[in-house]
Amino acid sequence: MSSALRAPVLLRARALASSRFRVQQVVSATRVPGVTWHRGAGHLRRCPAPRVSWGGRPNPAAHLQSHRQYSASFRIFAGGLDGPAGPTSDDEGPGSGHQTRDWVGELTFLPPLDPTKEEEEIDMEAEPTTMVLPVFPLGSTAYMPFSDHILNIFEPRYRQMYSDILFNGSRRFAVPVSHPETGRLASVAPVFYLEDLKEVSEQTQDAVKYVCSHKVIGRVRIKRTLNDRVWADRTSYLKAVVEPLEDGDDDEDLSTREGQLSERFIGIIRNQTKLQEPVRFTENLIDTLSAARGEDGLWRLAGLWQSLLQNRLSAKENELSNEIQGLLRSYLANQGQDMQSKVTVQFDSLPADIRSEFTRLQQTYREESVAMVNATLYPFVVLVQCETHGERLGVFGEMLEEEEKRLQAKVALQSLFSGKGSDQASEGKDDPPLTA
Repeated sequence: MSSALRAPVLLRARALASSRFRVQQVVSATRVPGVTWHRGAGHLRRCPAPRVSWGGRPNPAAHLQSHRQYSASFRIFAGGLDGPAGPTSDDEGPGSGHQTRDWVGELTFLPPLDPTKEEEEIDMEAEPTTMVLPVFPLGSTAYMPFSDHILNIFEPRYRQMYSDILFNGSRRFAVPVSHPETGRLASVAPVFYLEDLKEVSEQTQDAVKYVCSHKVIGRVRIKRTLNDRVWADRTSYLKAVVEPLEDGDDDEDLSTREGQLSERFIGIIRNQTKLQEPVRFTENLIDTLSAARGEDGLWRLAGLWQSLLQNRLSAKENELSNEIQGLLRSYLANQGQDMQSKVTVQFDSLPADIRSEFTRLQQTYREESVAMVNATLYPFVVLVQCETHGERLGVFGEMLEEEEKRLQAKVALQSLFSGKGSDQASEGKDDPPLTA
């Protein structure tokens, strides 16, 4: 288990995908912070639901904390991911996780760690130009330059790592993702810089040692790991020889391509608004967007896009939560249960049809959520591994294509439906198509 308590939307999805009956975390699902829920012109009010707990331990993922850098840039509207009743498209695009490109296959990974390899010591006086950094693999999130993150640290080896980077003054460590099947570490990793550390042992009964705030200050290429054995026995943290990774085209003028990409992003925002997408960007972003180099440019666009996909995943999770709550409320009401009291339900005690429906809901969510989680992760790791800004512009442009196609398909269907129902005076002309 990782020492970092990361975004619950990702962990809950992975947990649900790996287990049939992790019910507590579904029932405990909460809204995404910093977003607005609406139904029509009025605020959505949730009907009171019985507090249902299931036998056994609650899943720890239900109690995770999250830090959402871009949460104020979105609105989530009730009505499901397909929005209010109306024309929809079978081409769901990246919001539902459909992938046509093998993003994992494009990544480069280190050789498998070898626990039998002897530990390598680096004499920094003899090799002053060699850079050695601690390695803290966090496999379920793609971290990008200039982003901010909070990690809760509880494992002894990473408690020691933080003590070491504070003592030596470096405050830096590499955070590679791992291959979803082999566990091999990515060869390019973002670099976390520790900005603030709070000791919380007393408040958490030593369950968590530190709450740490970080900023991603750059990227490194991992040349080789030095102490593979500790990865197996968990006695300490990994260290690796690394080299800084900078873009190789800093002198190239890419302003035309940057402007074109920004316009495509703006077109998506406008189309999402016109189509009343249930999860969409807010229009006040339009005047702030840029695909240029630096903190407020393409990396910010990528962070916004990643957060959009994560919010869609969270909305899908809330749909599942609502369906399960509805199923349980209906069953308990039929049993004459007081709907305002706390109820404990053993899954095995439910009727076969209820268990079957619950399993079907879980299976449907599992199939959709795994792809959606992958869409929030691996394309962005590809962005981190790009060696030039120009390459990154091309990759991010391809990431936008499926959303553009999805919106265009919905626009075409909307025009078709509105054309069929239009007044004869319109002479059957559809509204002009939206541009993306």
